[in-house]
Amino acid sequence: MNRYGKTFPSFHTIYRLVTTLTDLTSFGAGICRLFRSAFKADKIVMLIRLPGTTSFLKIRLDGKEQQIKKGGKSILTRIEREILKQEREIIFNNRLICPFIFENTLGAIYVKRESRAKSFSEIERKWFLALCEEVGLGLKIFSLLQEQQKIMVNYIKSLSTFLTQYVPTSHLHKKALPKLIKEIGKAMKLSEAQIKSLRHAALLHDAGKIKLPSNLLKKRKPLTDDEYKLIEKHPQRGVELFRNLEILKPTIPIILHHHERYDGKGYPSKLKRDKIPLGSRILSILDTFDAMYFGRPYKDKINLEKIIEEFKRQKGKQFDPKIVDIFLKILKRKSIRRHLGSFRK
Repeated sequence: MNRYGKTFPSFHTIYRLVTTLTDLTSFGAGICRLFRSAFKADKIVMLIRLPGTTSFLKIRLDGKEQQIKKGGKSILTRIEREILKQEREIIFNNRLICPFIFENTLGAIYVKRESRAKSFSEIERKWFLALCEEVGLGLKIFSLLQEQQKIMVNYIKSLSTFLTQYVPTSHLHKKALPKLIKEIGKAMKLSEAQIKSLRHAALLHDAGKIKLPSNLLKKRKPLTDDEYKLIEKHPQRGVELFRNLEILKPTIPIILHHHERYDGKGYPSKLKRDKIPLGSRILSILDTFDAMYFGRPYKDKINLEKIIEEFKRQKGKQFDPKIVDIFLKILKRKSIRRHLGSFRK
């Protein structure tokens, strides 16, 4: 083995996985593939303690097959539980086992070559232990990031609650709409990161209205031209509130452009078609649906059939026609109608 030719790229791969991925499953799968390739292993098992829980993530590569499990200690074999308890590396001729430790045990990895004749060399063993140290550091970083995200999510929820009191129309229906976001995400094959950003945007998209006079927000009569111009500034003002929050950076374009129209007649930038961020095009539909279905202080509720007709009329005008088609298919499901109906007074 060319020791240095493979060592440095391996460390770089771990660094890249830590700095570019946002979920432990993808990180763990990437680490397993790296160890399989680096050590020409036939079997890899990686165990990860899920931060803040008593649960585990278990990833197994056996030949070309990959298995991923999440759960309590019941998903671990007796030997795997023992490995986590011992907190030390175990080296055999054709097997390498090492816990990931950073202050405490964060997980472990098991690397095996089926043939006993294919023993690991002394250099490979040292390299294996060095990589495990790096992975342990990576898992600790993930744990700290998750704690930070929990703090930020709680902040977002608290801010959303405050906005609801000041701006009654500042969020989509908290209990009904998350399911629609999830279903749209599935249908459009959105990533977890995209769905998360959409959820955050749904909570905070009208936060900029907090800088507007409260009597204007509660006005039941038609707005004057000057009042409408003030209202049009709320997306930029909302972005100003969150610009320096790292966790909300992917959400900012969604918030900024959720009042754009597919035909280019929206605000603030009069963007058209695919120039409008995908999240904004989705949120525009959800926001409009929420206003029609659940009503507003200045607007009565509309029944579902009339809402569907309105969306059909606005396809290609106000809304992205492809997303409208997906959304209307979701609204036809009986389970979705029951779900929405349970929150409508």
